[in-house]
Amino acid sequence: MLKRCSAFITVAQAAIDIVIVAAMWIAVYFIRFHLNIFSVTKGIPQFGKHLQLTVPIVAICFLGFIWAGLYRSKRVVNLLKQFVDILKACLLSALLILAFLYYSQQEFYSRMLQGLFVLILFLGMCISHLAIIQLLRQLRKRGYNLRYYVVIGTGKKAQLLVRDIEKTAWLGLKCGFFVDNNPNRIGSNLMGVPVYGPFDKLTELVQNRDIDEVYLALSGDQAQAAYSALETLQEKGVTVRIIPDWGNLASISAATTVTIGSQVLFSAADSPLSGMNIILKEAFDRTVALVLLVILAVPFCVIALLIKLTSKGPVFYKQVRVGLDQKQFRIIKFRTMKVNAELENAPRWTKPRDPRCTRFGRWLRSTSIDELPQLINVLKGQMSLVGPRPERPSFVKQFSEEYKKYMLRHKIKAGMTGWAQVHGFRGNTSLKKRLQYDLYYIRNWSFALDIRTLLLTPWHLLKRKNAY
Repeated sequence: MLKRCSAFITVAQAAIDIVIVAAMWIAVYFIRFHLNIFSVTKGIPQFGKHLQLTVPIVAICFLGFIWAGLYRSKRVVNLLKQFVDILKACLLSALLILAFLYYSQQEFYSRMLQGLFVLILFLGMCISHLAIIQLLRQLRKRGYNLRYYVVIGTGKKAQLLVRDIEKTAWLGLKCGFFVDNNPNRIGSNLMGVPVYGPFDKLTELVQNRDIDEVYLALSGDQAQAAYSALETLQEKGVTVRIIPDWGNLASISAATTVTIGSQVLFSAADSPLSGMNIILKEAFDRTVALVLLVILAVPFCVIALLIKLTSKGPVFYKQVRVGLDQKQFRIIKFRTMKVNAELENAPRWTKPRDPRCTRFGRWLRSTSIDELPQLINVLKGQMSLVGPRPERPSFVKQFSEEYKKYMLRHKIKAGMTGWAQVHGFRGNTSLKKRLQYDLYYIRNWSFALDIRTLLLTPWHLLKRKNAY
């Protein structure tokens, strides 16, 4: 029943998309030539000729949509990913249309018209797909268009899976039952859901209850005991999903796979920054750092002069910190302490009214202006504008022994500011909280999160919380 319903939804979506492509193709003619928004220098094509191209344009776009995978199941795909897929489909269609117009010698179609068409097509497709997504989510919340699944196992992993799915009712996933080999579990209820078994009856149980998917939440010998039944179900068209057993490993980003020959390898702790993301973030960091260094050149000279006039010693203070991939580098700051302030004692956190600070240095620290020379570290590629704050090697060794996930912070570049810092966790504050915020940033990295952190930083600095 669900497969027939899904097929109907896909056909309906395709039909709506065809109507939108045709409507956008007709609309772009009037937008380009009759709204007086754009100048027309080469004459206006006949509307009849434009209309005649509607069928081939619709066919080309529909082919592009299929190639881009626009009609695959999107039930568990987030909205951002769906909009990215629509953009890819529209760009692919644009290339196909460009080739078609070129080889069919439709010379009167300018790049502006084609560009406008792709733009309004993308907007129309986004609105249409968003409306259908919201409609389906509302229907699923009310018990329609549900996909039923079975969980093999009744342990913590299985229960956590069901809880997570229940929190996202709009997915339309409903647990039919658990399956377990433990006779003490069979026949009972868990989280309001019946527990059946043993594994030998799995195929029969799934077929008799119209189950769509089976989730394996076991590992080791227990998982092996269920594989025979899972192979049978897979042959009968039932979707089988396996929850990987990471053991004590921590996953800090979306799970990725690498195929080598016939083997599929899962990555447990890859950096979320890879490929084009690295290039874009690097370019953004260095460009902003260069612009800021130019703008701040005169204030830097004034601060340097005041440091020299108020205390003996160099203008800048360099200190070894640990950054990306646990590599050490020298962080650059305006000097705020007396020369050789840490030679007599082991490294420690700065405290309020620290006697090691100079009078002018205390003000620099309270305003965090002493951190600005780190723009040079950013320009050199040693740091990023946003990321976990780098620590000294001695602190890294101490913290990594206290918190096993601490070293995951070094999967990305250290930052001048960070998600933990804009929430008040800097300096001698809760290390556990700082680590939680840093790991959240790493797992959920995006340019939007970077921009948000940068915008929050000035407000946090004005409060001067834990800045000493």
